[in-house]
Amino acid sequence: MIRISIDESSAVPLYQQLKQAIIIDILSEKFKSGDKMPSIRSLAKILKINPNTVAKVYYTLEDEGFIEGKMGSGYTVKESKGKLNKFKIGLIRDEIKKLLEAAFKLGFKKDELLDLIGRTIENE
Repeated sequence: MIRISIDESSAVPLYQQLKQAIIIDILSEKFKSGDKMPSIRSLAKILKINPNTVAKVYYTLEDEGFIEGKMGSGYTVKESKGKLNKFKIGLIRDEIKKLLEAAFKLGFKKDELLDLIGRTIENE
């Protein structure tokens, strides 16, 4: 069962929220290779959004190689470990860049950040 939440008050468009949520579920292996995706209509009904929005997300995810559609069978998660690893690295790299920008704006120095990161990792 899919558990995706959509924040209608967010500035992020529903399409982007849904796409990102599905990609994160694939990357975290909540959806594994070969798993069947909910139908477009059923997901739209669950999330109370327009089926065209779900269809657009599915078509985009198919074009990007995350899922695969088969006539009469619906969509399934596609096996692509190499692509997923590159995507994971890209996501984390983007988050690290955001963190570094914020930290440098607050006046942190490189050595202070490295020390803070090291202590944070040790405490986890």
